[in-house]
Amino acid sequence: MSNKELNRIEKLAQIPLFNSFSKDKESLEKLDSICSIRDYSNEAVVIAEGDNGDEMFIVLDGKVEIRKRTRSGDEYTVVQLEAKHNVFFGELAIVSDGERSATVVAKSESTFIVMTKSNFESFCEDHPRLGLHITKEILKTVAERLRKTNDDMLTIFDALVNEIKNS
Repeated sequence: MSNKELNRIEKLAQIPLFNSFSKDKESLEKLDSICSIRDYSNEAVVIAEGDNGDEMFIVLDGKVEIRKRTRSGDEYTVVQLEAKHNVFFGELAIVSDGERSATVVAKSESTFIVMTKSNFESFCEDHPRLGLHITKEILKTVAERLRKTNDDMLTIFDALVNEIKNS
């Protein structure tokens, strides 16, 4: 096994989606076998909000910026993240059809571990226990993000109500 392959497996072990088998090298190797590596240059769009997608990305090396568009079309930066933060995105695309909810831009020369929906589905058929664990972790991630979004909306609503009361 090459150093690059070891680095990929070590990175997979650090990603929260794979927590349930992060110490099981054999399972991580099975997962790694369905992934590919893709490089992007600085400022390259990795995924675009509104596009359909069927790939999940894990930042192996580099930095990314998550961007959202307002209804009026203005784009703003939500957050910048680095590989050391164990960043993954696009996970919904491997379990569900739909449009990308944000744009992700490489903010340096960046390398990604990429998993396609079809490869993940085949993996789940061949390794149902591991597929179930990953799917449950994706659901937990979505639930956490939904809770945070609900909390953010309440904060905005409270601020709006207070502004109206005080004017």
